[in-house]
Amino acid sequence: MNRIKLAAAVLAAALALPALRAGDSPWGIAAHPHSEMEWKNIDRQLGMMREAGMTSLRHDMKFSGIARKKGEYDFRRYDELLARLDEYGMHFLPILEGYDWEIEKSRPDAVPLYKHPEEWRKFVRACAEHYKGRLKVWEIWNEQDGGFWKPNPNASQYVPLLKIAYEELKAADPENIVVVGGLCGWNTGYLRDMYAAGAKGFFDLIAVHPYGYGPDQSSFQQKRMAEFKQIMADNGDAAKPLWITECGGATHRSSLIAQQPDVFRKAIGYAAGKIGRALPENLVVGAPVSQEFPDRDFSDTRAWLPGAKLVPVTPDELAEADPAKLPVFLGCEHTTVEEAYKKPMLEYVKKGGILLAFGEVPMYNLRYRNRQGNWSTRGAADELHSLFGIGFQAWWTKPGIPKFTLRTRTTGAGKEAGINDFRNVYTTRFLTAANMKEGDACVPLVEALDGKGEPAGEGMALYTFRDRKGAILGCTMQFAGGFTEQEQAELLQTLYLSYLANGIDRLYFYDFHSDGESPAERENNFGIVRWNYEPKPAYFAYRAMTAALGRAPKFAGRVEGVPEHVQALLFDRAEGGRVLAAWSTGEPHRFEYAGKAVEAGTKVSFTAL
Repeated sequence: MNRIKLAAAVLAAALALPALRAGDSPWGIAAHPHSEMEWKNIDRQLGMMREAGMTSLRHDMKFSGIARKKGEYDFRRYDELLARLDEYGMHFLPILEGYDWEIEKSRPDAVPLYKHPEEWRKFVRACAEHYKGRLKVWEIWNEQDGGFWKPNPNASQYVPLLKIAYEELKAADPENIVVVGGLCGWNTGYLRDMYAAGAKGFFDLIAVHPYGYGPDQSSFQQKRMAEFKQIMADNGDAAKPLWITECGGATHRSSLIAQQPDVFRKAIGYAAGKIGRALPENLVVGAPVSQEFPDRDFSDTRAWLPGAKLVPVTPDELAEADPAKLPVFLGCEHTTVEEAYKKPMLEYVKKGGILLAFGEVPMYNLRYRNRQGNWSTRGAADELHSLFGIGFQAWWTKPGIPKFTLRTRTTGAGKEAGINDFRNVYTTRFLTAANMKEGDACVPLVEALDGKGEPAGEGMALYTFRDRKGAILGCTMQFAGGFTEQEQAELLQTLYLSYLANGIDRLYFYDFHSDGESPAERENNFGIVRWNYEPKPAYFAYRAMTAALGRAPKFAGRVEGVPEHVQALLFDRAEGGRVLAAWSTGEPHRFEYAGKAVEAGTKVSFTAL
């Protein structure tokens, strides 16, 4: 069948279905259809989405793409996208945004938009009027409580833009639905700040981005979601819906650990030797206890520290810790440090401890309590790196620095530590000797190389100090992998089912198409289809789920009397009939329900009743 006939057939099928209201169908997907690769394959992509049962696509509606010239608004790219989506019977969830780094060249007069509210108002008004009657749901920004708001997240700056968007969208069409831009997880601190800044009455629903497992598999997610809902209830918004506009899991693999599982044990041993400290055979590593989430699940092992035991250490305990008994502390595993640990970690290094500083940029962000007493995040790389005596560089800090590299070279010191050469280890930020004082030393263990084979900075380095007895072992190379492809498929189904059972109306899995080909790069592996559009198991899992539950399923209850680790959820199909979805987070289990044999394993089973 040619494209025209196929499109006509799909459209006819779509028109035969009842029109969707805001929360009728939960089957959303995030994508980047205006990227070169995805637009080149737009018909193939949308056809695959519809085949899998997806009903709504989430994508940016950019200030930088529409308002490139002051007073002029160009909607051609979005008009074309809407036309394609209509062909395939899919809805569009636009993200109204104007990130500084996207508009600073073409529209410096509008940077940042919160300081130019009239420009934002004109932009939203133009969008609302242009798409009146065609678009009904609008998400206002994306992760404004994280890295998409510069210089630091600030609800008192965001809420005025939310109010303007609400006013203009409702003025154009009272039936428009205004969505608070997706928050980074169940960010209760930012939610409280929003209400304090006057957000009440200026949104219809809230979007959240809780990556990881769902509430039926994670007590942490369950508790945080309950707290989030309670804050809404306390502010009179208990009835307002919640959507998840991003969730998912990348299938990237760490070639670092795959090639040398004990690389960090060797590097720690080398560090200990350099500062004259003996390590016990049974290595114990301290790990921070989150002050924000003290009840968060704590794992006593890390795959990248084989044979080592992790023990929880509070800020007060770290302040009193004897490095002879606690020789290593995991100061930063990703990019963020909680403020309560800042001073104790510095004192720990002074006393002779080995501090691990890992992540794309270790100690890049500081998590703290703001003036309202709520948890917030601010960029603190300059402050923290100066304090601890480490440094980094990236493409935005210095011309010629690559955005990422897969090339590394183990140095002489690294060889001395027992570290061999690596192949294809993803590194996107690079350690340097910046912020070091006279008498301090930065010893490269693994150098990251640019496209010409020249050093771009260090992927792993040891910092020692003249006035501190301890050391800092830094690493920006990717050391943690993601989900296997089968785990991603299982995650996808359980996320949808679990959140639907917990009152969430719609979910958008992130994302449809992988952004690149590197198996080691996280952002290249979120897709449920590969770079070449070959489906992953998650694609087939999505298709199987929508086929079983229909276009607009409604949660009907839980099956009682099943083992604790078994989830058994009932859904009513809009097309008629009831379906039992079951899986196990522990041992597989078989049981009988309504005269039907049910299998509950790691894979979800769907049983028509």
